[in-house]
Amino acid sequence: MEFILNEYSRLYTCAVSDAIDELGFEPGYIDAGIKPMWPGARLLGFAGTMKMIPTKEPLDRNIIARLVKFIRKAPKFPIICVDMSNQMIAAGLGQSTSRILMKLGFKGALVDGPIRDLAQVIDLGFPIFARGRISSSIRGRMVVDLDSTMKSIQCGERTINPGDLVFGDINGVVIVKSEIIEKVLKKAKEIISTDEWWFEQLEKGREPTDIEKDKPLP
Repeated sequence: MEFILNEYSRLYTCAVSDAIDELGFEPGYIDAGIKPMWPGARLLGFAGTMKMIPTKEPLDRNIIARLVKFIRKAPKFPIICVDMSNQMIAAGLGQSTSRILMKLGFKGALVDGPIRDLAQVIDLGFPIFARGRISSSIRGRMVVDLDSTMKSIQCGERTINPGDLVFGDINGVVIVKSEIIEKVLKKAKEIISTDEWWFEQLEKGREPTDIEKDKPLP
């Protein structure tokens, strides 16, 4: 797994998304509404999944202990992926949860909803991709659906399963299904290699129409 992540770390999301398309798999890109919450944030790891649902009940005082139990089931090099049930009424993550997640080895977060405590999260250097920012907490508004943890969730209209690869950079986020991670890696490398060859040919002064005869633009 560490080798796979090292290889993906040399890529960028556009090439990975293109590789998924070229191989004929279901698209992996997540919609443009989900963005890095601070400049330079990058996500790379394997999905640990959870869902929040609306509620009017007070915050469960045992929620941290229950969450830690769930978190310990996450894969190595985990990214927490949070399905917010299409709600924008409360923050899916903030400074406290980010600190806890970092302490437990999480490499970042993908939240299909808003987050808060952005200044503190930036100071932590914890990479989060989310749909926006909000000041409100989940108290009395949303609760973690523990029955849905480490199961399939929806995020940016994509289904994310535990163990899927989550890759985010300045261009956005792409999800690579666990069973095709190595195939996509190989194809993405080929795409980047072709891109680089094209750029070299252009620098040499060749005409694009002539270059294309040798190798189509990826």
